[in-house]
Amino acid sequence: MKRRPGPLWMFFYGRPRRGFPWLLVGVLLVVLVFGVTFAIPGGADVSRAVVVVVGGLLLGAALTLAVVAVVAPRRRR
Repeated sequence: MKRRPGPLWMFFYGRPRRGFPWLLVGVLLVVLVFGVTFAIPGGADVSRAVVVVVGGLLLGAALTLAVVAVVAPRRRR
C-alpha cells in the first residue's frame, strides 16, 4: 500500500532546491511585522498609511521598470 503524502508535501514536491528560502523568510517577517503593528493601539490606522506608501512605491517601481524595458535596447547574445 502506498503512503499518502503529508500536509506539507507541496512545499517539497518537484526538483530539489538549493540555497536559503529568502522569499519564505521575507513573507513570514512581513506577516510578523503586520501582526505586531495591529497589536499596538492605533496600529490599524498606521497600517493604512503603510499600505498607501508601499503601494505607491510598488506602482512607481513598476512604471519605472516598464519605461526602462521599452527604452533600453536588448543585448544580443
